[in-house]
Amino acid sequence: MKNRIFHSIYTKFLVTFLGALFFSSTLTFGVIYWSQLGSILDQIRVELVNQAQAVQTLNQEQLSDEAITDLYAQGIVVSRIVARLDEAGAMLSKEEREKLERGEIVYLISHQGHDFPMALGKLTDGYVVTMPNLEKNQIAGFMNLQRTTMLVTLLIGSVLIVIAVAMIAKPIKAVSEATKKVAEGDFDIRLKVRGKDELAVLAQNFNIMTAALSRNDYIHRDFVSNVSHEFKTPIASIKGFGKLLKDPELSETQRQEYIDIIVDESDRLWKLSANVLKLSELENGVLGLKKEAFALDESIRRVVLLLQEKWEAKNIDLDIQLDEITYQGDQELMAQVIINLLTNAIHHSPVAGEIRIDLHATAKEITITIADSGKGISREDQEKIFDRFYKADQSRSTPGTGLGLTISQRIVGLHGGTIAVESTLEKGSTFFVRLPQ
Repeated sequence: MKNRIFHSIYTKFLVTFLGALFFSSTLTFGVIYWSQLGSILDQIRVELVNQAQAVQTLNQEQLSDEAITDLYAQGIVVSRIVARLDEAGAMLSKEEREKLERGEIVYLISHQGHDFPMALGKLTDGYVVTMPNLEKNQIAGFMNLQRTTMLVTLLIGSVLIVIAVAMIAKPIKAVSEATKKVAEGDFDIRLKVRGKDELAVLAQNFNIMTAALSRNDYIHRDFVSNVSHEFKTPIASIKGFGKLLKDPELSETQRQEYIDIIVDESDRLWKLSANVLKLSELENGVLGLKKEAFALDESIRRVVLLLQEKWEAKNIDLDIQLDEITYQGDQELMAQVIINLLTNAIHHSPVAGEIRIDLHATAKEITITIADSGKGISREDQEKIFDRFYKADQSRSTPGTGLGLTISQRIVGLHGGTIAVESTLEKGSTFFVRLPQ
């Protein structure tokens, strides 16, 4: 508990501000004391000397000692008359004694351990001693005023500082408590933003952070849910048809059919695993771009040859128009984009359909266009086709894992480009990949 209080930001703020207040008040007190004390001492010196001279004048006019002392007993400075110099309680040097005997006033800043000044003057029969009235001491009054002012300043300043520190520490405590809740998994918490100062900016940035974490948490949960669902389907198929293969009365035709299904589902499971891994690597920056200059048109031609078996099986007519373009990027990843887009175009094109592949460049960008003559994509589906695991055609007759377009979008994004689609139902779809020069 002790360490907790000591390490509290509230305590640190309080100690810092109170220390600064005490130091500044003490410094101010010292400056005022030393700057004003001199003028007060000069004023007292003048009053002491003048009053001593006035007593000398009255003494020469034959006024009695009692009358003189009564006359100067109630002022700021008071006078008394002594018969001998040693009764004055002052130790004088030879020069001061000679000056006193000449009738001049001798002024002493202090005498015999006393801090208050005094003035001495010679009379006809004795000496006059003039000193500050202790009841009306200007120096003591000044010191008392300074002490009172300092104490009041410290008191009022301390109260205001406690209030100010509490106001400062309150939003910081709120951020601390909110951070604990975020650490516990609550990403929906938001802080109130008041004003436009640094604490308000802190609260605003905290809200931006929690909003981003909330979105990421939703995406993560959705991703896990979709991955679980997508993996569960082929695994269930493999398990189910594997059990059917145990039937000894199963015909050879059925056995081969079930084996083919298991192989297809295993292949689907492998592709799904590979795509999930690749997407994770892309999103987490594991796959860095290996930028190098390569012939983009030749890379597209190689992909077309790689997929020749698929498009020839559907007797698809290819219309290829490729400009000779050298591009600075990751050749392997860009080939993956073309494979994904062309594979989708082949899957969605009818038998004896047509696919058009164009590649051209302007001064600012390179555009790859892949258009098919399939059923097209509805406007509603066009907004979702780049989402993970989303397939516009949910039927099992359409192969794929629903990750190809998501991966393609990530790869194009890493190259600083964009990917978009234009489609009309029953008229086909066109995908555009735009890359900066």
